[in-house]
Amino acid sequence: MFSDESRFSLQSDSRRTLIWREPSTRYHQENTIDRHHYSGVGWLVWGGIFHGSRTDLHVQSVTMTGHIYRDVILEQHVRLFRGAMCAEFLFMDDNARPHHANIVDEYL
Repeated sequence: MFSDESRFSLQSDSRRTLIWREPSTRYHQENTIDRHHYSGVGWLVWGGIFHGSRTDLHVQSVTMTGHIYRDVILEQHVRLFRGAMCAEFLFMDDNARPHHANIVDEYL
């Protein structure tokens, strides 16, 4: 079983200003400006693949929190698969903060 949360910006970043720099100075701090801070809603994507079968791919527009992760994914789906698979169960997640919140670690 796997889960992942991705964030996509659907807005164009057309506010770019093209400037000429000396060769080999592209990444000097004085030439680098952090402009875009993404603060939109993430897209939660998750599903299951097991013993030649699979679940539907679920895509939700939601900002992931530890509580949502535990209540929606772990409680409603992972727990059922874990019970059915016993020792062969493997759950793959990433290192995103909601996936490793204290309430998630305690639940698992």
